[in-house]
Amino acid sequence: MSVNTIINGAIYAIVGVIVLFYLYANLVPEAQAAGDDLNESGVPLGNLFVSGGFVFILVMVGLLLVIVRLAMPKGK
Repeated sequence: MSVNTIINGAIYAIVGVIVLFYLYANLVPEAQAAGDDLNESGVPLGNLFVSGGFVFILVMVGLLLVIVRLAMPKGK
């Protein structure tokens, strides 16, 4: 494996993490506010979509798994 390939992989991983965090920071607060509104309207199972609800915990775990996958070395 050449040094150039390693550097390219590191740059792609860093850019990927930055894009993921940027998307997360812009999209999740709006979705959480919509989830709070949904819960207040009395929709069944609306509490799954509140700010600390199950859906957003899954989103955070998914983001963490993607970041770990980007940080892991590539197999053969």
